[in-house]
Amino acid sequence: GKDASRKNHDLIDRAMFGPPGAPGGLYDPPPVGSEKRAVENYMLLQFEGGVTALLPHRLDQYESFTDDLDGSTLFLTEGESSPGWVTSLDWTPGPIRYQVDRKVMSGTKLKGLRTLELSEVRGEDADRWRPKDGGANMRQ
Repeated sequence: GKDASRKNHDLIDRAMFGPPGAPGGLYDPPPVGSEKRAVENYMLLQFEGGVTALLPHRLDQYESFTDDLDGSTLFLTEGESSPGWVTSLDWTPGPIRYQVDRKVMSGTKLKGLRTLELSEVRGEDADRWRPKDGGANMRQ
């Protein structure tokens, strides 16, 4: 019999099993706090098919957080919040590159979604349009 194949088989193969990691890392790295906070709490994973994921591997559920500037412990008062947490996924399954950032609150509101942000850019234009804001939150 004849082998079943699709005319776009190569594109599907590349999207699912291509080189690991998104080209150049995350398209728009989210703010995660200081370098120290990032190293102690996050991991960056590169997967086949051009996928990069940023995941927090440790989440605090406390009502305080350490100030990264001077190392002091800050206690939250009503209405205040610590930097929160973010999970990001960057993937270019075809001509469009997508990055989704799921940002959650911290402390006792850990299960609360703060924002869900989606960035879309043509994969071939990603370097030209890459944000240079150093990891700022999207305007709401």
